[in-house]
Formats: sequence, C-alpha cells, structure tokens
Amino acid sequence: MQAHQTMVAQDGYEVALFPLEYMRISQGEGGSTSHQGSYAIDFLGWGANGRVLKCPCYAPVTMKVVYASSGTYRIFESVDKVHLADGSLDYLTIWFSHCDDNSPYYLGRIINQGEQCNSTGTNGNVTGDHTHIICKKGKYTGQVQVNGHWTLRGQSHCYNCLYVNDSHSK
Repeated sequence: MQAHQTMVAQDGYEVALFPLEYMRISQGEGGSTSHQGSYAIDFLGWGANGRVLKCPCYAPVTMKVVYASSGTYRIFESVDKVHLADGSLDYLTIWFSHCDDNSPYYLGRIINQGEQCNSTGTNGNVTGDHTHIICKKGKYTGQVQVNGHWTLRGQSHCYNCLYVNDSHSK
C-alpha cells in the first residue's frame, strides 16, 4: 500500500490492505522468541533502494484508536465493517508497536484509509527498527498474555485479514 491509497469494493465497503509499501518480515508468527504463542509478525521498513528507517505505515482501512499505551503501541479498530483477505466482511482490529512518536495517535482519533498511522521504530524492547503487527477479525475485545507476551484477545493471522496486491489505486 502506498500513501493515500484507498480501495473500496463495489458494495461500498473498504478493502483491508497491507499497511506498508513493501513486505519484509524480520520475525514471523510463533516460534521460541518474543512471538511465542502469538500471530504477531515483525516487518522492516523497506523501499525500492533497500532498508528504510522510520518507514511510514498507512491505515489499511478507516480506523480509530481504541487503545493507546503509555508509549510503545497503539491498537486501532475499523470504523465500519471491511473486506478481509479471508473473504469475510467484518471489523478489523490491528495493533502496531515500536513507533518512536505515538503522540499523534491519541485515543479516539480517526485515521482515514491511506493516511499514515504508524512508522517503524525502536520504541520499547526491540533489537532494531521495525513494526510489530497483530491483527484480529472483529471489534477490539482486549488483550491477553500468552507465554509472557501480550497479544490481542481472539487474534487472527495477518494473512487472513490484510490483502496484499500490487495495485496502486487511489
């Protein structure tokens, strides 16, 4: 997804798009490290010429901030139901961690699809600049600790929620 990109299906509902221009995974789901027991994925900022620090992430759908931590992460919920990558029509909840400046993403703020909603960063317990993304189909229902790590209650795989394509529609 690119800055200001939007995608609305013929039925008028937005399509949930992958929030970065390039997909570069630095840590996948599960495993024996900080994602153990969760569907979280870490993504590096990447561009046509390689690594991008403080890489912008864009709102995959029009969404509002429903949880604002004291610094390291924000949780967003779609304002309306959206088309998810598994073919369902539901609300999307998405968690972003490690942005170095979360101040513009205050509780209740609405961010339109395609507007910047986060960036990769080093805020919190990290080993380098990246963003940590967790998705959930449906409305925000809180957080739960799994194997000593926090995740969304009722978490979903990112690939079931976010469409990845090469479109550049606006």
